[in-house]
Amino acid sequence: MVIPAGARYDVLVQGPKAGVSELRTLPYNSGKAGNQFPEATLATVRSEGEPMRPATLPTTFAPVDDLAKEAVAARKTVIFTENKAGTLFYINHKLFNHNRIDFRAKLNTVQEWTIKNDSEEVHSFHIHTNDFQVMSINGEPQVNYGLRDTVDVPPRGNMVVRIRFLDYPGKTVLHCHILNHEDEGMMAVLQIDK
Repeated sequence: MVIPAGARYDVLVQGPKAGVSELRTLPYNSGKAGNQFPEATLATVRSEGEPMRPATLPTTFAPVDDLAKEAVAARKTVIFTENKAGTLFYINHKLFNHNRIDFRAKLNTVQEWTIKNDSEEVHSFHIHTNDFQVMSINGEPQVNYGLRDTVDVPPRGNMVVRIRFLDYPGKTVLHCHILNHEDEGMMAVLQIDK
């Protein structure tokens, strides 16, 4: 499971038999212009004592919202780019400016956004206040396992998401969740109108 920078997942794990187990990352390459991360141990778990009867694991989870059949009020395109040195990062060819409104949405509507990554490294798309459904990645339809708040957009790839704007009128932001990309300009302002 690839967990994008800043993303959250619920994971249910049955504890191991007596002994020591490790939770490890696998090696990860974020693209030609990105970074390579080696395998690493994140945690070591020691199980000991009298064995417990294994818990019954659930076979179903909570209902999943599905925005696939919702009316789309508007479509937007978000383009991630960066300068050749990889020191400045842009959304729709603009550095972040907190005084500028880059995108608008109307409260209680669904919009479909195409997020394009026009760089040679992964960028993580994150939007504040409203989770979204991934519809496709590089044109391939995706199974809906539930709404997300952060996703990785592959290098030179694209992703289509649908967002229902609920409960939060006003200004908020969307950005790459890789901190140095966000800090060096890859953030935009979204205005949600009543």
